This record gives sequence, structure tokens and C-alpha cells, in this order.
Amino acid sequence: MPKLFSLLLCLIVGLMFLLSSIIVNKVNNKDKLNKISIGISFIVMLGLIIFDLIPDLLEMDFKHQYLIIIIFSILGLMILKILDLFIPDHHHKHKVNEKNKLEHNHHLEHISKITLFSLILHNIIEGSLIYSMGIKDIKSGILIVISVLLHNIPLGINIFNSIKIKENKLLVLSLVLSSFMGGLILFFVGNISNILLSIVTSLTLGMLLYIVIFELFKEIINYYKDKDIYIGISVGFIIVLIARII
Repeated sequence: MPKLFSLLLCLIVGLMFLLSSIIVNKVNNKDKLNKISIGISFIVMLGLIIFDLIPDLLEMDFKHQYLIIIIFSILGLMILKILDLFIPDHHHKHKVNEKNKLEHNHHLEHISKITLFSLILHNIIEGSLIYSMGIKDIKSGILIVISVLLHNIPLGINIFNSIKIKENKLLVLSLVLSSFMGGLILFFVGNISNILLSIVTSLTLGMLLYIVIFELFKEIINYYKDKDIYIGISVGFIIVLIARII
């Protein structure tokens, strides 16, 4: 029974991304939502890197631990850089005005696609963690799900506010089911070695670092005079703080 309940927790986490898409559809001012969600995502991803991924990697203990972390983090960053070459319309050199609005929207869609790709990988790992916690202690499993939801919902808003869902159904479905897949892997396979877990986590770290530094930060700079960005950043800090307290 605890195994099935833990799988249910993993599924709930993924389904919350659908809640994000509903929120996006209900909001009329897409431009304002874009700016706020960029600010939120920047801080939430930064918090994810600093308070979750890096500590998780440092807790793993095996031979050549730090070398593997560095190599595969760089590899993860390079993978997204290569993906940049195959995903068109993502130039940073544009002014935020009506004349360049279409170009800017293409760029935001590009960020959403590579964010989505990275989160799928991250959520598989996170799903396995939720599953493991749920089996050990149901209360702990529920608490970690609440914590995860606090950063999944704003990230989902950022993705679905820019991406065309109908044209990316397979990617969106993969995102929604990614946490469940992580739990399902442990359900059938059992424990995963620290080395393999470290490799996948390091790849995710590199990818998220790329998005934060080379994509979202440049968007923050573009909107540095806009109060909506600072609203998003403030909300992001609150979300990260609540997630830490829980």
C-alpha cells in the first residue's frame, strides 16, 4: 500500500503542471504574466540549484565524486548549448516594443522548450526521491510533495505562457508524467546506485545553470526597468522561503 500511495504522490506532482496551464488560460494580460513568471522562475530555479541539487550531489559518497559532478555538469550545460543551435528564433538582441514583440515571443518560447526538456530529466530524479520518501514515511512524502509543488507551479506557468501546447503535446505529456516515471522506475527496479544518480543529477544541474545564467538572467536584464519583474522576483523568494521552511 505505501508503494502505491507513493506512486500516487509522484503522479499528483506531475498533474500540477496542468494546473499551471489552466492558470495561464485564465489570465488575460499575457505580457504581465510573462514578466512576473520570468522573475519567479529565475529565483525558483536558483533556489532549486542552491538548496536541492548541489546539496544532494555533495551528500553522495563514492570514488571520484567531485570529478564526475564537474564533468557531467559541464556536459549538461553543453547539451543545452547544442540544443540552442537546433531551436530557432531565440535572439537576445532585441528591444521590448511592438515592432520586435514577435521576435521576443519566439525567444520566450525557446526558453520554455529547453526549460521543459531539463525539467523532464530533473523530475524523473525528483519522482524517485518522492517515491523513496513516501515509502519510508507517508507524512514526509506528503511534505516533500508540497515543497515540490511550490516550485513546479510557477515553473509550469512560465513554460505554458510561452509554449504552444498543441504543437508540443508529446513534450508536455512527458513533463506531466516525468515524476511518475521516476517513481515507477524505483517501483520496478529498486534502488539506483549513487554513481548513476550523481551523473543524472549533475547533467540536470548543468542544464538548469545554463537556463538561469544564459537565458533567464538575460531576460531579467531586458526588463530591469519594469516593476513586474521585481514582483516576480519577490514572489520567487517567498516561494523558495516557504519551501525551505516546509
